[in-house]
Amino acid sequence: MANTLGVYNPIFYANEALIHLEKALGMASRVHLGYDEERRAFGKGETVNIRKPAVLTTNNAPATAEDLATETVPVTLSYWREVKFALTDKELAFTGERIINDHIRPAAYSLANDIDTKLAALYKDTPWFYDLSGTPVVADITGPRKVMFDNNVPMEDLHYMINGTEEAGFLGLSAFAQQQGAGDFGVDTQRRGHLGTKYGFEMFSNQNVQTHTKGTADATALAVVAAVDAGVTTISLDAGSLTGTVVPGDSFVIAGNTQRYAITNTVTAATNALTGVTFTPALAADAAEDAVVTLRVDTHSANLAFHRNAFALVTAPLSEMGRELGAKIATVMDPITGLSLRSRVYYIGNSSVVHVALDVLYGVKTLDPNLACRACGA
Repeated sequence: MANTLGVYNPIFYANEALIHLEKALGMASRVHLGYDEERRAFGKGETVNIRKPAVLTTNNAPATAEDLATETVPVTLSYWREVKFALTDKELAFTGERIINDHIRPAAYSLANDIDTKLAALYKDTPWFYDLSGTPVVADITGPRKVMFDNNVPMEDLHYMINGTEEAGFLGLSAFAQQQGAGDFGVDTQRRGHLGTKYGFEMFSNQNVQTHTKGTADATALAVVAAVDAGVTTISLDAGSLTGTVVPGDSFVIAGNTQRYAITNTVTAATNALTGVTFTPALAADAAEDAVVTLRVDTHSANLAFHRNAFALVTAPLSEMGRELGAKIATVMDPITGLSLRSRVYYIGNSSVVHVALDVLYGVKTLDPNLACRACGA
């Protein structure tokens, strides 16, 4: 006979957890949210094809109408993450459903933190950078904006993720926290500590801002080993004397074109060459043999300015098959954002405990690295 767990309502838990999850999301609430149109259940490691935001062009009239069947992008559901806690018969006898409700919010926050950390790590795909000053100044906001402006990034729906050091510095600027610099918003910043919107960016602080640790390559002036065509994503580089490594997040630029590239694999120099370096985005123009390559390797705090369409988060529904085996399971999905979460409640007979689990299946991906700019701090 299947276990029935009384009044415990997994649908309520899942809905409550999803609400708290959405509230707790930092970077994740500011990126493109994709979903599989079939809305079917998936497993870890499977791929979801999401629609990439469209880019339309202006032509001389009368022009041919563009097809809105936008490009699809595959996103691997790499992460199946779970928060689970156990409750004894005694705990449930004295507290009932309340003890479960009390744990829903921190469990959802933990899942949100996990998602946010994975998204913040996508800074490694961003080749563009702006070096922040030692003491935060207004130029530390307008500088990244200029980099993005020059890259033809749409100047709306912009976000700026900063760490605690930058937040503390910005909070002390009159442009943020004083009436004469920020008007009534400055007064509110002093009261609440909210940075608000400045210079077109929706500013937000995030404890998950990553630190980039540079590779150990001992030369930054390199050359292309053999000619490569536009569109490739692998290149080999050499120098007269070269040892050490390059790692994901290091970047380079090739003479003759202003496009920067972010390295996506770890390569160790051998015989004064780095062979098989992969990078993003794809090569914008042909690169001739011996073309000069300038490598940037430095350790920094990877604050990040970005347009919403630079990165994507995809969640997918998980199976409810376990309900046939006595567990109480519910999967809920936000119809607008596509965010999905599952709750499970089940009894472990040999230990006399009830397990409550919240889990999510998700993937993250960089859609367009040219829509973001690293703000490199100490």
